[in-house]
Amino acid sequence: MLNENDYCKCAHPSSITATVDEWGYWDTCCDCNKPLEDGFHDYNHYDGKDHDNSDLY
Repeated sequence: MLNENDYCKCAHPSSITATVDEWGYWDTCCDCNKPLEDGFHDYNHYDGKDHDNSDLY
């Protein structure tokens, strides 16, 4: 579990990338290399394939 100091505090990140793990991915600031606080996207494994939940709508 991440604490408050583990998240990006940049006022305006110049760009954002994804940091992937087996359960989903984080939107990550390219300036400080920390995840955005509300930036986790989990995968839905119901069909045996990895999908971002936003792909289901």
